[in-house]
Amino acid sequence: MSDLTLAIEPIESRSALEREWTAFETRVSAGFFLSSAWIGTWLATLPPRLRLYRAAARRGRDLVGLAVLAANPLRALWRAPSRGVVLNATGDERWDCIAIEHNGFLASPADQPALLAALGDWFAGGAGGLGDELRLSGVATGLSAERLAHNRLLHSNQMRPGFAVDLARVRTAGDFATLLSGNARQQLRRAQRDFAEDGDVAIVEARDADEALAFFAALKALHVQSWGRRGRRHAFSAPYFETFHRALIERSFARGAVQLLRVTAAKKPIGYLYNFKHDGRIYSYQSGFDDADRKRRPGVVSHALAIAHNAAAGAAVYDFLAGENQLKASFATDRYELTWQIVRQPRLKYRLESAVRRAKQRLFGPATA
Repeated sequence: MSDLTLAIEPIESRSALEREWTAFETRVSAGFFLSSAWIGTWLATLPPRLRLYRAAARRGRDLVGLAVLAANPLRALWRAPSRGVVLNATGDERWDCIAIEHNGFLASPADQPALLAALGDWFAGGAGGLGDELRLSGVATGLSAERLAHNRLLHSNQMRPGFAVDLARVRTAGDFATLLSGNARQQLRRAQRDFAEDGDVAIVEARDADEALAFFAALKALHVQSWGRRGRRHAFSAPYFETFHRALIERSFARGAVQLLRVTAAKKPIGYLYNFKHDGRIYSYQSGFDDADRKRRPGVVSHALAIAHNAAAGAAVYDFLAGENQLKASFATDRYELTWQIVRQPRLKYRLESAVRRAKQRLFGPATA
């Protein structure tokens, strides 16, 4: 790692950084969430007042990694206030509602651990006075325990499982259902028969950006209704979520980076899926289902059709992303883990906070949320 240098400086022009990002992306690929489609849209839609920094890693004279850091005050209930440095996010839920995953540097996979370690060393050295808390959200692996101990940094990790379907196996099998467990296969068949009784079940992919935006609006309506019936906060609760994604569709659909799917039974929509596409990987990001009848399972039918649709198109992986539910677990052929890591300078306020949290857990048990 000694041959790596990491330079961090304020971003003077977000559009210039987007151009640099787009050019560098032709040399390396680190997944959709680190593509110019996602990062460029993020840079273009974030409020200008946010303090953003360009992190550029070089090996000798060669650029080997790019990332964006945000430096902002971080506040949360029952936590000591801090000044945060956040990787490719802001630390503010008003803007982080879009939920980046598969995070890191735009760099070759082989360089990711060394680049994150260099970022950790920079933070341990004072972070240029930008902050005393470093957040790494949705990374494949966080900073190692050994390196954190060496730099005397405090930290907490939250691991979340991710689920994916190997679409080559789907093509080989010819029928996705045959890859499932007996119980999952039975449930899928039952859900398919249920909707087939209404009429033909079909899936169609949006053909242009205007149709994609129309699908997205219909997805929103079903999504909000579904989560509202359950009394839960939906993805569109934060206004920036829709602002960002409408811009992403407008900017990136023609580049083949966005996929909007509509599933119908007897020509009536039962589900919409909003996916990303990058290097043969389909990222299943958001959905809206007509699930007013709790006995029916439009999500099961819609995802099964989407898996078959993308397998037939030659895609390699259908990625359900992080977070566990029954559908993901029953459909997945592969699992992985992502890490949400918070790293802190060894300040007294953080040590006191940790002591209070441990005492609270001893009295009341661990938090369930």
